[in-house]
Order: sequence, then structure tokens, then C-alpha cells
Amino acid sequence: MQLPAAFWTHPPELLHFDRWGRRCQHRTFRIPYTSSTATVTMASATATPPKPSARPNQPAPSLWSIPAPLQKLFNQFPLVTLDPNPLPARSQTLTSASDTLPTLYIFSSDEDALEGKPSINPTCLKWQTLLRLSHVPFLTSPSSNHASPTGSLPFLLPPRTVSPNPIPSTSIPLYISRHTNSPSPLPTSPRSEAYLSLLTPLRLAFLQTLYLTPAFTPLLKKFYIDPSTRSSVLGTILQTQLSAAASSAVLQGLGLHSQTGTGGIDSENLYADAAEALDSLAILLQESQTGWFFGEEKPGEFDAGLYGYVGVIMAHMDTPEGRLGGLVRRAGGGGGELVGWWERIRREAWGGDGLSEGGEK
Repeated sequence: MQLPAAFWTHPPELLHFDRWGRRCQHRTFRIPYTSSTATVTMASATATPPKPSARPNQPAPSLWSIPAPLQKLFNQFPLVTLDPNPLPARSQTLTSASDTLPTLYIFSSDEDALEGKPSINPTCLKWQTLLRLSHVPFLTSPSSNHASPTGSLPFLLPPRTVSPNPIPSTSIPLYISRHTNSPSPLPTSPRSEAYLSLLTPLRLAFLQTLYLTPAFTPLLKKFYIDPSTRSSVLGTILQTQLSAAASSAVLQGLGLHSQTGTGGIDSENLYADAAEALDSLAILLQESQTGWFFGEEKPGEFDAGLYGYVGVIMAHMDTPEGRLGGLVRRAGGGGGELVGWWERIRREAWGGDGLSEGGEK
């Protein structure tokens, strides 16, 4: 029915509406209009309380929460901790000895490392030689840059009973001084720093010979590729990566921008720079009264660093294709200073007679 205007002017306290819009008890009251009264039935304000929630309040499920059915399934298969894998076969021989001796991790084959033979890597051979010259007993183990804490080889692992922390190559002289009667290593003098720069042309020529000269691809495969993979496909990929990295290093060493291939490398100038550096080193030896660089009483770190290159060159690259062996023999006008120095280092460090790498007299 249509209510008159008097209804809407009625006092609001008589209008008991349920704010929730739910069924309420009824109340009867009168509303005057025109000449008579009408009985209107309205809902009282007595509200029905809301029903309690069927489930208690819970936080929203996390994005990483496991659904209940999967959780029940996982509960049927509890976590089991398996026994650790055994050490590699080559490590079994180091287990007892490495409790008392440090281990130098180098580029090498399993067989050569087990026999303690010189590494073909100049940096690894440098520290091998310095440890031997210092009469520090140690073991060698094959490794790779990926296993090194510093990202490059070599590194020295102290005896297991002493410390588990590896020693980077730059700290090996300090390790030697602490375990021998040798004095603590002194800062590099400006003179020796100048002569250290002569190793850079030799290093670039070495990279050109080993990585970018086809005649030495078998040597590259034997010492760097075959120990890493037995797959011919992966071996080809690895060889390509090594050659590209060597080419980039040579170009950067020459002050050129890196580019694909070896077209930007002038090999003749590269070997000419190496020959000039070797000549300067041979003249420096001529001035020494002791037969060692800078007149030292015994060979030191500089001698070991140069031997890292000369030792590998004379053992594996003394061929017409390599050219570096001939440069060593002709250094200083062909007086044989570097060759004689190389043979003395071999006798002092490796017990060899200067004819075969790692050979015994």
C-alpha cells in the first residue's frame, strides 16, 4: 500500500528496522493519517546474532606451502641421509701422506701428479720448482681452475692435521719461510720489478705457440683437453674455447682490441719481442757472479718464475716448429747462459741432468 506523507514525518524512534535485514520480532503501532488510523506491522530492532564461523581464523596459505594431499604423501617417505661418497681413486694414495705433508694442486695428469713430475703449466711449474728449491716436501694432485678457491691454479693445501684452509700461490713464499730457515720474503725491488716485465713477451709467445700453432695441437690435447673430457665433441668445443681465450690474451697483451680469430696477431713481432726479452735476461745472468739472477747465493722466486717458462719450452717446444727453444739457446749472442742456468735449476730442483724433463741422474 502507499503510505501517506504523515508516515514519513513520524518520529524515527518508532521505526525499528533490522540493520542486517534479517527476520525480527513484530511490533504493532499506529500511524495517524487523514481521518482514520491504520495498523502497520513493522520489524523490531531485535537482531539475530551472527552464527559462529565453522572454521577458526587461519593465515592465508603461503605461496610455497605444500598442499595437504602432497604433505600426506611425503610423510610416507621420510628424508634419509645417505652415506658420503668415497674419495676418488687417485685420492686414496694421498690419504695417509697428506696427513703430514701439504698438497700442491696443479695442471697435470693423474699419473704425472702421482709421480711428482713437472707440470706443463708455467705458473704451476714455477711454484713446484720453488718448493723443491726450498727443500719443502709436498705432494702433487691434478686439479682445475674450477676447483681452486681463487679461480686459478696452483694452490697449496696444508696437512690435514694442521689446517683445512687452502693457501693461494701468492702466499706460498710466506709458507716456505715459516717452514724452513729461509728469511721472510722481501718486497719486490724496483730492479727485479723491471726484469719481471720481461716475462710478459715470453708469456705471449708461449701462448701463441701452445694454443695457436697447429703443430702443437697434440700437446695441447694431451695435457689440457684429454684430462678434462673423453668426448671428442666436447674436446673440440674445449679446444676452441682455449684457443679463443689465448688469442684474446695475446691481443690484450699487445695492446690490441680482442677480436675473433688470430688475424690481428703478428707472430713475427711476437717472437721478436720474446727474443729481445731473452737476450736481456741472458745479459743479466752474465753480470751475476753466482750464476743466479741478481747475484743471489741460491735461486729464488725470480729464477723459479723464469724456469716455469723455460722448463716447459726446453722439454716440449725445443723444435723448429716451436721456435722458442731456439730463442732460448741463442739468447745473449749464443753464449749459452740461459741453457746453462736451466740445467743448474734442473739439477738443484729436479735432480735431472738437463736432458730429459723430470729425469733422474
